Amino acid sequence: MNECGSVCGGNHEHVEPKQPSLLSRRSLLGGIAAALATAGLASASEAALAAAKKYKLCKTTDVKVGGSKIIQLSTGLALYVTQPKKGVFRAFDVYCTHQRIVLGFTVGSNIVCGMHGSKFSSDTGAVTQGPAKKPLKKYLVSVSGTQVSVTV
Repeated sequence: MNECGSVCGGNHEHVEPKQPSLLSRRSLLGGIAAALATAGLASASEAALAAAKKYKLCKTTDVKVGGSKIIQLSTGLALYVTQPKKGVFRAFDVYCTHQRIVLGFTVGSNIVCGMHGSKFSSDTGAVTQGPAKKPLKKYLVSVSGTQVSVTV
């Protein structure tokens, strides 16, 4: 019997099998994301794939107190950024939870969907007026000097 066992005719070079390489964090999270998506947990898979990365949103002067701005990240994710109180910044999913329409504008302390009139708190993302029933998805925002960043 030779090195390969009884099946091998011995007419080839024997190569040691490669040791499995360690997965990078990104590869591991990508695998988790694929598994979660297969299991029907798409939002969890997106979170795993994003791997809690920080992105620059804007300067503190770009969003007025009581105002808002839609900002698209380099990943393609669009966020609705608000400054409900001086120095307090929030970021939400840009789509209304009622029928996935892009949110329209801010009036007072509410983000308003121009299609059906749903309103959401510009501070918490909670529904303040229907027909939407679910709050907006909220993202973690941080401010360093004059730079506003978001972690997704």
